[in-house]
Amino acid sequence: MSDGYQNYILYRTAAFMYQPGYTYTEGQTPDIPAAIISSPLGTVIGTSQLSALTGITVPEGFAYALDAAKAYPVGSIYIPSTDYTLTGATTATAGTALTLDLTPNNDGPTGDVTVTLSDGGAGGTFSSSTATLSGCTKTVQTVTYTPKAAGTVTISATNSGSLTNPASLSVTVSAAA
Repeated sequence: MSDGYQNYILYRTAAFMYQPGYTYTEGQTPDIPAAIISSPLGTVIGTSQLSALTGITVPEGFAYALDAAKAYPVGSIYIPSTDYTLTGATTATAGTALTLDLTPNNDGPTGDVTVTLSDGGAGGTFSSSTATLSGCTKTVQTVTYTPKAAGTVTISATNSGSLTNPASLSVTVSAAA
């Protein structure tokens, strides 16, 4: 939107439950029914057009997430990402690009998260050293990496949000023919 407003969802971070009432005769042991979930964890209960979350107080048991694509209508379930994976080939040839995939778990982060890639100073080149995992989106982000020389390269990823970073990817690089 050109006016600076974006679509946010308000979702449950805890299930809403109730305990049915029960009756019994004095002296008897009651058969207590199990609690019933009336609105599960992740249920989207509302959408809002907001310019930011600054100054907004969210009630306990709820959270906001940026849903720019409007993929989560009221009543749907959204489970935020807690981590993401870094995958790609573990062998490569110097000077030849290999594909790296960054994939958030669950339904995507609660807001846009920038992932920064590094080869630990090995001198290779990324098609882009950063990638964005978009809010409420489980879209795989793909970049390429071209190793500079033969040897072992360790590719790592860190993020600007609160996601757990993946294990580093060790790539054995052979010399170009």
